[in-house]
Amino acid sequence: MTTPYFTIAPCQYVLCQNEVNMKLYLHQVVQGQPNQNQVAIVPSSQPAGFGTIAVNDWTVIDGPNPNAKIVARAKGMHVQADQANAGWYTSLLIIFEDGRFKGSSLQALGITASTGEFAIIGGTGEFKMARGTIKYNIVLNTPNVESIRELNIQAFYTPETPPAAQGTVTVVNATGQAPN
Repeated sequence: MTTPYFTIAPCQYVLCQNEVNMKLYLHQVVQGQPNQNQVAIVPSSQPAGFGTIAVNDWTVIDGPNPNAKIVARAKGMHVQADQANAGWYTSLLIIFEDGRFKGSSLQALGITASTGEFAIIGGTGEFKMARGTIKYNIVLNTPNVESIRELNIQAFYTPETPPAAQGTVTVVNATGQAPN
């Protein structure tokens, strides 16, 4: 008899999740500008810049004005992954620097265009085990200088304090039945 390569353990408590909705703005300043917050590290001579790789430390602000309060930074990289248009594959970690969420982060990825959506695939701190989406659209665009994107964030996450510590819970086994 072989030993299974996995085990399945029943949940010890009903998974409790919180939902957070935020409206923030991502401020991108192009390479070569004062206060730039991105730089191309691998240039490309291909059409549409296909294959260019850039790193970013974009600011996330609480309003559409470039001088609004910084609440987080979006650190990561983007790769020009579209041979015909501007279609940047982006992977970023939004690290909160202010208020209740200071030190927590959301991990997101997707294609950066004029409008679109990133997938939230994880998080840390307050946003442990986050999942959700970030819908965005450009609200300010000065080509080759800067852009500001409105971010509508909807995320579900597991709070730090499990339900067992908050009160009585019903424990169920792997089949969804309460034990006798």
